[in-house]
Amino acid sequence: FGGIVHAWLPNLTATPGAYATIGIGAFLAASTHAPMTAIFLLVEMTGNYMIIVPVMLTAIVGTVTTNKFYSDSIDTVDFTREGINIHEGREVAILRSIRVGKAISEDVDFISETANINNLLDLFAIANDSLYFPVVDHEGKMVGVVSMQDVKTILHDEAKRCCHLVGAICSRDVITLTPDHNLFDAMQLFDVKGIEEIPVVETMEEQWVVGKLKRRDVISVYNHEVLKRGISEKAEDIRLLCSSS
Repeated sequence: FGGIVHAWLPNLTATPGAYATIGIGAFLAASTHAPMTAIFLLVEMTGNYMIIVPVMLTAIVGTVTTNKFYSDSIDTVDFTREGINIHEGREVAILRSIRVGKAISEDVDFISETANINNLLDLFAIANDSLYFPVVDHEGKMVGVVSMQDVKTILHDEAKRCCHLVGAICSRDVITLTPDHNLFDAMQLFDVKGIEEIPVVETMEEQWVVGKLKRRDVISVYNHEVLKRGISEKAEDIRLLCSSS
């Protein structure tokens, strides 16, 4: 479409590549139901602020259209296939009844903010299952998280890897949960933010990391709870049947 329009009105329209870029933004917004994420990513990727208005229009139209015909985003469709409805109904009640503390993994690797990038790479080599690591200060409190995405710009520079500290490159704006939050709150964060893991801290004020909550662990705990409740309900039906006979 962009090629045809540009060939027809070359002085009034953008190049075909611009149309493709806007289309990517519309597709991303529609599939994730997150138009702001699509807008920010496209602007960040291209560095061209002139595309903000067309990306905003296509992202909003794409999101509104998909919301009208399909309630699940690409992040929630797997839960629907698993029989988990995070929007309403019995599933929500079950998720709200389970605390995060019941589903967390307490086996969490940390790294000090004063460690260098080589130390971080060694930790990534050992812990293959981790997408990121909590970064802690000298008191052991979490001050941020660091992932391979944060080190990609200096990954092949030996000198920078030795002198750069983890605390200088880690992300300080971290989404966290506490053991007292429920799994419904956690699932909403997974859905909205498009992430797979969330660090769990003792309290929002005291950022001592007590574990890590993974999306797959939420599904596992939910399935176990559904099975347990199903067995309990069946046992109650049998008891009532026996008592009435």
